[in-house]
Amino acid sequence: MLVSGTDNSRVVKIFTARACAKPLEDAARIFENETGIAVEISMCGRHCVPGEAEEATAQGGSDDFLTEIADMAIHDLAIGGAEYLLDDGEVRGIIRKGERRLIACRVSALIVPAGNPLGIRTLSDVAQPGVRVAVSVLDCLKGLWEDVCARQGLLDAVRRNIVFHANGCVAIIEAVAQKKVDVGFGWSAFRHLDPDRIEIISLPGDQVVQRGTGVGMLAFCKDPELARQFMDFLTTLSARSCYYKYGWVECRGRGQENTCAANK
Repeated sequence: MLVSGTDNSRVVKIFTARACAKPLEDAARIFENETGIAVEISMCGRHCVPGEAEEATAQGGSDDFLTEIADMAIHDLAIGGAEYLLDDGEVRGIIRKGERRLIACRVSALIVPAGNPLGIRTLSDVAQPGVRVAVSVLDCLKGLWEDVCARQGLLDAVRRNIVFHANGCVAIIEAVAQKKVDVGFGWSAFRHLDPDRIEIISLPGDQVVQRGTGVGMLAFCKDPELARQFMDFLTTLSARSCYYKYGWVECRGRGQENTCAANK
């Protein structure tokens, strides 16, 4: 993304998960207009190809977005849809330690096909016999179904219904949209990604899980000071408002999940 008047000799290159791209694009446009510094955005392309309901394999489940970033080794920053991904990045020497910022959080929800054919409204509905469930084994959604279901004592019942192990956000959205499954575990912020083919079922507060969307500086960042300038910008209200617009929320304590920015 390069807007008129930007200094193309000073460029921040950032890699993002595809499901996190839209608010980042909006925020980057504001940053470019305010500073004249160009921002180039790349989106993951291995396991988040639009239109593909990619099911996990033994190899694909370990080939996460960090692997793609490391193989390219051309970006300054990376945005992941869960803090644990940046933890993994630090351990693997891909993310610089201590060079991270939290932007906003996403809230767990159920994804169903448009029209909600089975009339799924609650987590108990997901646990009913014969319901076909999709979960992700990759990136920001990894383990989310367990975090949600364990709180309600529904691990066994829901596990028996899992028929599709998706490789990431796009894959699980496509599995639902193509009606390969009846319901999937995802984020309420997915609402904007495919509104004609999926619906989002919100969960009550005691079933809500939050995970952070953060930005981290990469080991091969060429201009750390410039990168920090954009990282710091992403923590401002101006940038965070771009995320709230698409369903992200402020990261708050239990009982506050649906307050403040949740309905912005």
